[in-house]
Amino acid sequence: MISQRDSFISRLFEIAVNDKDIYLLSVDMGAPTLDQWRSELPDQFLAAGISEQNAINFAAGLSAAGKKVFVYFMASWAARCFEQIRYSCAMAGNPITILGNGVGLGYAPAGPAHEPNEDIAYMRSLCGIEIYSPTNSAMASSLVDLCCEEPKLRYIRLERKYDAALDNLYSDFGISKFLLKNGLSVAVPGLAEPPHDNSKKICIISSGFMLGRSIQVANKFRSQGYQVSVVDLWRIKPINTSLLCRSIEKHNLIVTIEEQTLSGGFGSAICEVMCDFGIKKDVLRIGLPERYIFENATRDYLIDNNGLSVDSICNKIEIVL
Repeated sequence: MISQRDSFISRLFEIAVNDKDIYLLSVDMGAPTLDQWRSELPDQFLAAGISEQNAINFAAGLSAAGKKVFVYFMASWAARCFEQIRYSCAMAGNPITILGNGVGLGYAPAGPAHEPNEDIAYMRSLCGIEIYSPTNSAMASSLVDLCCEEPKLRYIRLERKYDAALDNLYSDFGISKFLLKNGLSVAVPGLAEPPHDNSKKICIISSGFMLGRSIQVANKFRSQGYQVSVVDLWRIKPINTSLLCRSIEKHNLIVTIEEQTLSGGFGSAICEVMCDFGIKKDVLRIGLPERYIFENATRDYLIDNNGLSVDSICNKIEIVL
C-alpha cells in the first residue's frame, strides 16, 4: 500500500513536470519519494534542512511571486512555524500548501515531541485556512489536482499508515474534485434499514486513521440492532455546514471520534456547527486524554491503552445510550 505522502508527492511531480510554477520545499532529511525531484526537477525542489520557519517564509515569498508552493515536513513541526504561517501566509494572503506527515500518534514510538495531538486545534484557529484529513492514498493524490488548480492556504494532514479497508471507500465512483469540495460523505449509511426496537439512531463522525476504527464500532452496534451511520469529515475547515446538518438531522446521538485531545479539536468543531445552527442533540466526544503520551510503544498499542480501542469506544457509547 503506497503511503499518503508518497501518493501526494508522486502525483505532484507528474503535474510539476509540465508546470514550472510548481515548487516543493522539503524539511525532511530524506525520503525515496523526494529523490525523483532532486534528480529530475532540481530547479523546482528545495531541501530546506531542519528549518521550518525559514521554509515557510521562503514559500511565502515564492507564492507572492505567483508560484504554486508546497511545503512538506512532519506534522509535529507545524507548531514550530505557526507564527510564520500566520504572518507570512494567512495574514499576507499567500496560498501555500502545507503537508504535515504523521499526524496523531503516527510517529510512535518517537514520543510526544513527534506526535501532534493538538494540531487540529491550533491550525484551525488561523483565518482563511483549509484543513484536510484524506481518507486514503487515492484521496491524497486527488487533492494535488485541487491544490494546483485552486491555490489556497491549506494544511493537509497525511497519515503514515491507515486501515487498509479504507482503500475501498469511494472506489466505485472515484474521488473527483467535486467530491473533495463537498468536504464530507457518509462512509457507512445506517438509516435505510428496517425499523427495530432500539430508539437511538447513532451518527459517528470521524476522519483519517480513526475512521477505520469508527467503522468497526458502527458494525458492532449494527449487529446489535442499532441504526448507525458513519460520516467521513475529511475537510475539517471549512466544514460544509449544510451537508453536515443534513447528515446528522435524523440521528439522536452524535459521536465524534478523534486521535486528538478534545480541547479545540475535531469534536469541538462539530459542536460549534451544531450550536450555530441550533441543532439540539446528544453529543459524545471521544478522543485522547488531556496529557502528552510519553510511553514507548506502537501507535496501535498507545491508542488502545488511551481510551480509543474499539471496545473502549463502544463502552463509552453504551453508557450514554
